[in-house]
Amino acid sequence: MTGQTISGAQRFRDDDGSADPRVREKLDAYSRGNAGDRQVLAALGLSRLLVPVVAVPAEDGAESADGAGGTDGADGTDDGSGGSDHPDHDDGSGVSLPLMLGADGRRGVLAFTCVDAMQSWRADARPVPVSTVDACRAAIDEGADALVVDVSGPVSYAIEGHFLATLAEHGAIPEPEDDPQVLAMIYRITHTEFGIERVRIHESARADLGVRLELDRRDDESMRRVAERLATELKDLLPGGVELSAVVRAKRRE
Repeated sequence: MTGQTISGAQRFRDDDGSADPRVREKLDAYSRGNAGDRQVLAALGLSRLLVPVVAVPAEDGAESADGAGGTDGADGTDDGSGGSDHPDHDDGSGVSLPLMLGADGRRGVLAFTCVDAMQSWRADARPVPVSTVDACRAAIDEGADALVVDVSGPVSYAIEGHFLATLAEHGAIPEPEDDPQVLAMIYRITHTEFGIERVRIHESARADLGVRLELDRRDDESMRRVAERLATELKDLLPGGVELSAVVRAKRRE
């Protein structure tokens, strides 16, 4: 579908419906286990997505698309173009922002990286281009638990939890060592253990973040507790895990 101009917000007027190469590269790498969530989200956060709207009979009571970032009300009027970017509908129909309902009852707003990915899901859906940040805000406005990207492939990815809320509120995902929520949780976990004199945060090639403890004496039981709590309490914030290390500080001679 490249070459077909998609109408939408004014800043996307030259959008041809193709996927952002940076996003496609990171999603492909993610599917092979060569990229983590933060790498994918860094690419997605700077890109646009296509939110689908579909025609539905008015009496069905389907949910309106007014939270889709690129629309303004059930008539599909684009808030950045000054007019309607969708064909007129009969009085007996409107448009809906489709929601995905999981087996566990969680709800997800759908978005796509390109027109081809959207059409593989539903051929009659109309694409509305929005920034990923606006799509995340729309998902939260809809009361959804996730923004599901490319639900029918080629690589499906869900933005949820802390990442969904952070993108919607701040417009970007900070690096782990700069994430206030991550740092506060590490402080809370390590502050409860005796014998930890200093905590150093560093980058890690094997995990999302490295944590190095400086101890006044070796305490294997304390290290085990810290490791378990870091893994359990940070699993949603740091899906790639934490690399924990420790060193016993040499005592000064009197």
